Amino acid sequence: MDFNKLSSNDKLAVYGSVATLVGGIVGGTVSALGWLAFLAAIAMLVVIFLPQFSPTTTLPGSKGSFMLVIGGVAAIVMVLGLLTIIGLLGYYFQFAALNAIFFVIGVIGGVVMGWAGWQAFQAEGGKFQMGSGGTGGTSGESAPPPPPPGAAS
Repeated sequence: MDFNKLSSNDKLAVYGSVATLVGGIVGGTVSALGWLAFLAAIAMLVVIFLPQFSPTTTLPGSKGSFMLVIGGVAAIVMVLGLLTIIGLLGYYFQFAALNAIFFVIGVIGGVVMGWAGWQAFQAEGGKFQMGSGGTGGTSGESAPPPPPPGAAS
């Protein structure tokens, strides 16, 4: 794993993923929907480092599209988690300050993952491509049908 070969968006996504993982574990937010952000952080690391670990393996779509979906899920889940306890945050900082700090670090990590996913998606041209289909786009266009057998080409 060579960290120097990563783009700035990939590095930002790695930082956000690690912050979400560490913040989720130490901050105690790995419960209920927090698991979804935890799994999204692992999936983001897989998407980013897959080309280095297995150069012959390809994703069924563009890397930016995957990063956008994964980062968006992590960002939404962590922000919703923050909104659910916003009233108790002062209490948590008073009686469990370390957990509260790491929870906030996890939330920031989720938002950073979402931002890095958006940046990677825009760097690829902003066209959503997921799935193993021929065009991979969402415009509804399909490839023309093949000519019938025996037709002159």
